[in-house]
Amino acid sequence: MLDIGITLRKYRDKHRYTQQFVANCIGISRVAYRKWENNSIEFSILQLKKISDLYCVPIDVLIKESYLVI
Repeated sequence: MLDIGITLRKYRDKHRYTQQFVANCIGISRVAYRKWENNSIEFSILQLKKISDLYCVPIDVLIKESYLVI
């Protein structure tokens, strides 16, 4: 099962970023970003690319790690 929200939270916590900081970096509201972490809304591949650039992690790694979450 894909759980990208947990993966996003893991990377955000690892870098000690706030939801507001990440949201500002990728050009969305904090509320929208929170919904990403909660898997409440979907996002585009372009938005995921911004996240991968922020954390210097390839998109495929983010997706693979999201499948490994139990």
